[in-house]
Amino acid sequence: MVRVYIADISNLPDPKEYPDSLSGLSEDRVKKTLRYRQEKDRKQSLGAGLLLKRCLNEYQVNIEDIRCGKHGKPEIEGLYFNLSHSYDKVVCVISEMPVGCDIEKIKDVKDGIAERFFTENEIQYLNQFQGDRKRDEFYRLWTMKESYMKMTGEGMSLGLDRFEFVFSKDKVSVIRDGKMLSCSVKEYEVAGYKMTVCAEDTLFTEKIDTVTLFTL
Repeated sequence: MVRVYIADISNLPDPKEYPDSLSGLSEDRVKKTLRYRQEKDRKQSLGAGLLLKRCLNEYQVNIEDIRCGKHGKPEIEGLYFNLSHSYDKVVCVISEMPVGCDIEKIKDVKDGIAERFFTENEIQYLNQFQGDRKRDEFYRLWTMKESYMKMTGEGMSLGLDRFEFVFSKDKVSVIRDGKMLSCSVKEYEVAGYKMTVCAEDTLFTEKIDTVTLFTL
């Protein structure tokens, strides 16, 4: 079962000004958070660490048990997780099988972005739409591509022309190197955002668990 958690980080303190907010997080997370120059980036990193810790507690897993797996993706023996953040939202997904997620704030899209990152078939799909609908479908595709790359752990080392998403009436399929994959794709509604989860598991929680983060 894939479980999905989300938290609002708008009220979190700046960890640079309030270092106690980092208490209980891993040494790597603390260092990563404090390296960021912008407050918004520090708060996102803090929120991601706090949310992950909170979620792992439900599985009785210590955050110190996290190790780097294949392609350097963090994982825990017998459990897979992934994090994503955008503006005021942080998301965590957990499964017993490889999983990836992406959330993106919906905003205007610069010209030429789709042509740089999407396949010809995906661009053809996008060009069916106009205005806000085309923008929304762009973010729909973008979060799918990101979540798939994060699921495999390959990230941007995976050529974006090697896989694509195909839309039918009631299903989204993933094709890689010309072959249909068994990867499952699940979209979640978050107001003002687009969010997608890709997983090898076929069972997903229908609702997102909302988590309130307290730090001080």
